[in-house]
Amino acid sequence: MKRHLNNLQAAVRQVFVHPSYIALAGVLAILAFLLAVWFPNLGLIGDVFSDSNAPLTAKLGIALSLLGGISTNFSLLSAGYTIAVAVLFGITTAMIVYLLKQRQVAAAGQNIAIGSGGVASGVLGIGCAACGSLILGAGLPFLGPAGALAALPLNGAEFGILSVALLFVSLLLISKNIAEPIGCALARTRNAQQP
Repeated sequence: MKRHLNNLQAAVRQVFVHPSYIALAGVLAILAFLLAVWFPNLGLIGDVFSDSNAPLTAKLGIALSLLGGISTNFSLLSAGYTIAVAVLFGITTAMIVYLLKQRQVAAAGQNIAIGSGGVASGVLGIGCAACGSLILGAGLPFLGPAGALAALPLNGAEFGILSVALLFVSLLLISKNIAEPIGCALARTRNAQQP
């Protein structure tokens, strides 16, 4: 585990020395957070911005006031993993973009696919205490996910915790690819095989 954390530390230093990757991670994290918090009120936001004659400042004020939903619609646990998913989503995606630019896709394909799967899984766990997971609550209504979520010990928070874990694992895999270039990994493997 120590090697994985060292790889993570080295990769973060290597990637986020560039302001463009800091900006990319920050923007993506903010967008993911906004989507998670505003999702229960997307209809209201759409109505306010499309049908209302109110001034733009009033419309923006309503949208900003809905961000307070993180403290009212979300439990402490769900707010915590929603923020963690947003931050990990931004960091992991920025690191994937960095790796794609550095390796020209071919060398890093498998771990990028795994990392992208981790990023995609982050969406599974986003949701508030009132409406549950975005995907399970909105995408699978014919399966009765509300009853299934209520039967779980944490009422569906398990999906958010799982999303954080998957995103962290994907971050570790991407970090390994960044911190340990392929040539170094092959040389270490050859050295280990020689008597």
